[in-house]
Amino acid sequence: MGFEISFPTRHTDAFGSTGFVHAGVLLSLTEMAYAGFEEQCGISKPDHVYAVQQATEVVYFAPLSWNEGATIRVTTLSASERGFEQEFEVTAASDGRRIARFVHHWVWLDTREQRRVALDGDTQRLLMEG
Repeated sequence: MGFEISFPTRHTDAFGSTGFVHAGVLLSLTEMAYAGFEEQCGISKPDHVYAVQQATEVVYFAPLSWNEGATIRVTTLSASERGFEQEFEVTAASDGRRIARFVHHWVWLDTREQRRVALDGDTQRLLMEG
């Protein structure tokens, strides 16, 4: 099961005068999608703990025009005590065209202690159930 959310895109999201959404904007949209996913799942953590990407792989399939909007489907691929892996499928909100596939390898970081936070079994379950 996955989580889906849509975002508008604006002319200021475009790379130069190309009219196409910048790759960095797409990355930011996946991070905002994760925040929505976390809220939807009822996952809570202290304010000083953040989900951060340890690694990201991305494949781009087609450009996204600035006025099309983006829909992002989030699916958790795996979760363990050490972190979790999620797929972010980005499609054009206008017509469903496949734009990109991001896979983020996340960890939770305690910014006070500057260390990874172990994910308990309940959190792992919530991540996988999406």
